[in-house]
Amino acid sequence: MRHFILATHGRFAAGIRESLELVFGAQEGIHTVCAFVDGANDIHALVQDALNREPADVDIVVCTDIFGGSVNNEFLNALPTHPRVHLVAGMNLPMLIALFLSPEPDTPALIRSVIASDDIKPRYCNDELCAAANEDEEF
Repeated sequence: MRHFILATHGRFAAGIRESLELVFGAQEGIHTVCAFVDGANDIHALVQDALNREPADVDIVVCTDIFGGSVNNEFLNALPTHPRVHLVAGMNLPMLIALFLSPEPDTPALIRSVIASDDIKPRYCNDELCAAANEDEEF
C-alpha cells in the first residue's frame, strides 16, 4: 500500500490534488502540504506533521514542486529517519497519474519507471509540430 504527500510552495499541491480527483474521484491516502500560505512558514514543522500523520506500515511517495527548493530540501533532510519515504521532485499531473495507475508493487521500481518515461517530461509543442510536418513531407 502507498500513500502520497503532494508538497509545494503556495497552493499548487492543493490544485494538483483537485485535478487528480477530477480523474480518479476522491482518494484516501493523498495529503497536501501548501507551504508559505496562511502563515504556514515553518517548513520543518509542516514536513514533520505530514510525515507523522502517515501510517508506519505504508510506503509514502512525496512529490514536490522544485528540486532544491525549501520544501524539497526539508523532505530530503527527513529521509534518513523515514526509510519508507520516497521523494520525487518536479511533480506534474502526467507523472502523478502514472504513479496512481501502475499496479507495480515495488515503489522504487515504479518511481524509476515513471520518471524515465518520455510521456512524463515536458515537451515543446512547436518542435513536435515541426517534426510531424517534416515526417509528412518525406512521403
